[in-house]
Amino acid sequence: MHSFKTPRKKSLFSKESILWMTFVSVIFASLIAFGLYLFYKTTFFKDDLSALQSSNHVLSKTVIEYEKEMKILNMQRILSQEIGASNQLLKNSIKNLFDLVPDQIVLKKVVMEKTQLLLEGTTPTKDAYRLLLEPPLKSIFQSSKVVFSYDAFKGYYNFTSVNTVGNVKGEHDGKK
Repeated sequence: MHSFKTPRKKSLFSKESILWMTFVSVIFASLIAFGLYLFYKTTFFKDDLSALQSSNHVLSKTVIEYEKEMKILNMQRILSQEIGASNQLLKNSIKNLFDLVPDQIVLKKVVMEKTQLLLEGTTPTKDAYRLLLEPPLKSIFQSSKVVFSYDAFKGYYNFTSVNTVGNVKGEHDGKK
């Protein structure tokens, strides 16, 4: 075992093998780091997704509640408009009623119901009432009844007039 050459030291790995192992180690470490990065990002995204889903659920309930409130407000708006129109109609009816009353007749009480109008007041004569106020009332109402009483102290006639629209109890029931 003698050799003509002196032995040289040999390393366990060659330079090429060390280069390849370094390259493979760097690639392997990079893949592990990238995998860990993806794992943490997915976990964070899952948490964010869960938070967004719960927020979406809460917002959906809020939207449903707002839609219900909006429906209620729309119904209230429509009702308010109907009441306003009814009030305007009533205001115009009252104005027209007072425009019908001549200066000689003084009203003391006016009760306006859905189908009935009650007037109480004074008139200088029965004829003044019958000529000036009764014709317009009869043209508006289907039934118009008046009762007079003489006030000797003032010299005027007190009257109570009941005017109705529609069927009056006992009248127009189809019974003869």
